[in-house]
Amino acid sequence: MATLTFPLPSGRGSRRLGIVEFISKLFEGINEGRELASRYQTLARKSDAELARLGLKREDIPRAVFASRRG
Repeated sequence: MATLTFPLPSGRGSRRLGIVEFISKLFEGINEGRELASRYQTLARKSDAELARLGLKREDIPRAVFASRRG
């Protein structure tokens, strides 16, 4: 089992801001994951001919999805 630790800045006010920032980044990550899953599903539903028109093979779908990340 893995253990995650999340460093929080010291001080009462900064701790609250650290938690808010952590939660904000958590939701950003969840949203990004959902967007990537949606892109993957969209490409996976296409036929091999449709993928070929996009210059892709079925095995290229994961790479194409992650290459489209916004950075």
